[in-house]
Amino acid sequence: MTRLLKITDYDASDFTRGVPIPEAKSVRVSQEINGARTLTFTYPENEKSELIRVNRLVLCEGQAYRVIRVTSVRDGSSVSEVSCSHIWNADATGVHIQNMPDMIGVSPTEVIRQAIAGTGFTLVTDAELARLGMRRVDADGFKIDYFSTDKTNPYDVVRDVIECCGKGELYADNRKIALVERIGRDTHVRLDLTKNMCDLSVERDISDLVTRLYPYGMDDLHIGSVNGGAQYVDSPNTKVYGVRCGYRDYGDITKPDELLRRARWEFDSDNPDRIDVPCVNVTGTYAEISKLEYYGADEKLNIGDGVTVMDGKNELYERVVKIEQSPYDGESAVITVGRVKKDMFFYLEQMGALTQKYKKASTSGGKVKASYVAGTIKNGVISNSVTVNEITIGTNLLSTDSEGNLLLNGKRIFEDKEGEGNEQDI
Repeated sequence: MTRLLKITDYDASDFTRGVPIPEAKSVRVSQEINGARTLTFTYPENEKSELIRVNRLVLCEGQAYRVIRVTSVRDGSSVSEVSCSHIWNADATGVHIQNMPDMIGVSPTEVIRQAIAGTGFTLVTDAELARLGMRRVDADGFKIDYFSTDKTNPYDVVRDVIECCGKGELYADNRKIALVERIGRDTHVRLDLTKNMCDLSVERDISDLVTRLYPYGMDDLHIGSVNGGAQYVDSPNTKVYGVRCGYRDYGDITKPDELLRRARWEFDSDNPDRIDVPCVNVTGTYAEISKLEYYGADEKLNIGDGVTVMDGKNELYERVVKIEQSPYDGESAVITVGRVKKDMFFYLEQMGALTQKYKKASTSGGKVKASYVAGTIKNGVISNSVTVNEITIGTNLLSTDSEGNLLLNGKRIFEDKEGEGNEQDI
């Protein structure tokens, strides 16, 4: 594989051929599990500069990235700063689906298949996944209930499916995708300040911790009939962290005893994603010693890989959930190691409340009513800033008058007549 960026036409289908652009500098690739996947670089003004235009495709390490933004910078030397998004992230959001119908009792793969039909994206075959050491999230027959969604796109459908499953990680190889049990591999790499880490920060967080779980099966099935009347399961860690409630929907389970076993697994010591212990998030700058001949590929880290973090005398085994690296030079990588955020179901109740609050605070055009904005900020839904007509304003500049109207530096920026929440430009 040529270790140079290449650029090709916006509608190219062959991602092995393109025009090399060797003058590209500061090449950085960033990827997050089930999240953003970007490429950035700078390019000096020369005879090839005109090739670098928005919407074209840039090829890096076998993957295609669409040029989203080009910024010309002139400060003594003329260069362009180029920002790209992986072809899945860029193009899947640009397809309009008027309606995704109800799909009850189907595999997650079937929902995704329908969402990407006719888009140019295809599913990775089971044989290809097997060669890569991965399995589909529904390889064991797992099924979900997907409810109708209007005005959406394939990217959002996949994210909805992941939330509906409560598990799964997206594997994207250019225009071929699959929702798998996990990406990455278990490695023997040890992250240690004495070996390969330039700096290291270890955070322990109980925001997602649950010690009392209310499990629900199909049609809100509960476990009371097989659990002494109690519809919840307690973790042994209630003695350490107290009672912290959460719930989970297991829409494919129809028997109370099976539901009870599944709920207990969430607290099992053999479950790497158990929910009754703090999340450990590690960030740091990783010296990519795999580029040195002495170490080689055994020390190379990829998204999803499992690693051992040396935190003093403690050893923490976690996964690389985000990585930003320079593929063509010796610059260090910035990595985030921790637990994949897939326990979104514990936020459903909160999100439901926020959705209702948003509906109350919105006009028919989907904009926020002035009389609700201050309260929303005060209640912590927006902690640092609020966006008004695409302008982000620090909340320390915002206040309200006695009638609940929103003020910016003491001046009214909305006019709320009879509770209708009429928007005013600022």
